[in-house]
Amino acid sequence: MDEIIAIRYYKIRVLANKIIDRMYEETARLGFDQKDIDLKKPIEANYRLERDPSSSEYELVGDWHDKKGVKFGQLRFYSDGSFVVEQDIIRPHPTRQGWFVEAVRAWGNGKRIEAEARLHPMTERPPETAA
Repeated sequence: MDEIIAIRYYKIRVLANKIIDRMYEETARLGFDQKDIDLKKPIEANYRLERDPSSSEYELVGDWHDKKGVKFGQLRFYSDGSFVVEQDIIRPHPTRQGWFVEAVRAWGNGKRIEAEARLHPMTERPPETAA
């Protein structure tokens, strides 16, 4: 990790871990057992700095990737102290039949952490037709 990025990460690491804890609380509220959901830790992300086009300030951005390199989550910490964090879950809803949980998302600032899950109805595949 680049030294500047490491310093920025060091400043948000405690908050970042609290955000993941809050995301686990949200998945538990849906009915998932914590052992069934494997949210990645902030230290496991690959970080970079990105310039915010509206403020011209730099944001600390971290991406989580699976073993094949596919992105499945992101942390974004803005210069004003606000943040947005999201990780894919992609599992059937534990209590609402016919629904699945795509992701869990958290946002806020150092004083407040909000979280919600993104739900979608499961769709049936149309029957395959003979060619």
